[in-house]
Amino acid sequence: MSERPFDAESAYRRSISREDRVTHPRYAALIDTLATSETARQLLGEAPAEQRNPMLVLAALHYAALEGDSVLAPLYANIMDTPPDDFAREVRNRLERAPQLVRDQLSRSTQTNEPGRSAVLVGVLRALQARGVDDVHLIDIGTSMGFNLYPEYYPINENEDDPLAINVEYLNPLGSEGAMANIHQRIGIDPNPLDPSDFNDVRWLEACLWPEAPERIARLHALVTRIPTWPSATRLAGTALEFIDTALDSCSSDATPVVFHSWVAAYFSPEDQARWRACMLERVERGAIWVYLEHPDYVRALAPPPDALASPRSGGSQVVVALAGEGASSWGWAHAHGRWMALSEAKR
Repeated sequence: MSERPFDAESAYRRSISREDRVTHPRYAALIDTLATSETARQLLGEAPAEQRNPMLVLAALHYAALEGDSVLAPLYANIMDTPPDDFAREVRNRLERAPQLVRDQLSRSTQTNEPGRSAVLVGVLRALQARGVDDVHLIDIGTSMGFNLYPEYYPINENEDDPLAINVEYLNPLGSEGAMANIHQRIGIDPNPLDPSDFNDVRWLEACLWPEAPERIARLHALVTRIPTWPSATRLAGTALEFIDTALDSCSSDATPVVFHSWVAAYFSPEDQARWRACMLERVERGAIWVYLEHPDYVRALAPPPDALASPRSGGSQVVVALAGEGASSWGWAHAHGRWMALSEAKR
């Protein structure tokens, strides 16, 4: 059977949720107008197959603005003062006149490394601690700059003046309070781990953020200054399948390895998803714990367990936990960036 041709227009239109259309109207307008641009569609088709994600085009445009492009820099700097359709039209015009601005970045990959997902990890680690899991080694898949290797360092629902503060709406009490397991070793795996001390890495990570969310950009800059003061972490450059055994073998026996990923497996091929699932279920039976936050529609080859309860809000991602002797169970739902959470009793 021949491979279905890549549909760039559909990829653009499907790349933004209904919720984000409300909270990010300028980027929503930009995505819609890029879907109708032959230049933008062609550029997306030129990206490597595994990176044909409209977010890569958006990041490349934002990167050009941050680098001082004479047209894009003022547009992005004043984005909140510009009507959505005007912003979208001006950015599209610049792209069509200077497509090289995007083409030069197509070898990169999108890496947002959203720290808000640590709130979901904290909720799970609290629930695990209540089950007697007091000490863990944390292995973060798709770690990017490693922000989710430090879940206990984010103030949750407190100290709102701190740029690292995460505000979470708990729809169920599980994971909303209590102590969490102590983290000993911290290991991140990523094909391209980013260095918080490298200006170019920080610049690209900022480009991957949406400029209509200035609080996320402020958090990035705060993290870059604080991470060097936090416990050290090991970063392994490679794929999850290549380095999971290296990471697990480096963990001492005095704590339980917890392997976590959030909106990472969605970018695996179906074949790699299936291999990753088999790999992790085998490691779980050897004593590891596997935790993921992914949208089930995008990780079908992981065979996410069915949940009798649908996501309480549109677009929720499923929280799945796999424990030895229990297999993978649904522990509820959460916003993809940790804005709300609905953990509940595990469902097989």
